[in-house]
Amino acid sequence: MLLEGLQPAYLALAFAAGLAAGWFFFYGLWWTVQRLPSSKHPALLTLGSLGLRMGVSLGVLFLVMAGDWRRLAVAVAGVVVMRLILVRRLRPAAEGA
Repeated sequence: MLLEGLQPAYLALAFAAGLAAGWFFFYGLWWTVQRLPSSKHPALLTLGSLGLRMGVSLGVLFLVMAGDWRRLAVAVAGVVVMRLILVRRLRPAAEGA
């Protein structure tokens, strides 16, 4: 009973869901920042994007957790890994390189 939520398949799915939630949140943030300079309503874009990204990402994490903090921890690890990946991939090219 104690290890029921720690089966490898559940942990792999939790990690994958964390990766997906992280991609949605951080790629959405990058997308929003790219559009701010040309936006007619930057505050509305910022707040709307934040609300959507937080709602979807927290909803995914809540569903994945299913009452077990260990699955939540694995999913959050997936979010952090996706953040690291996107920071490296979406970094602007160095000037003069």
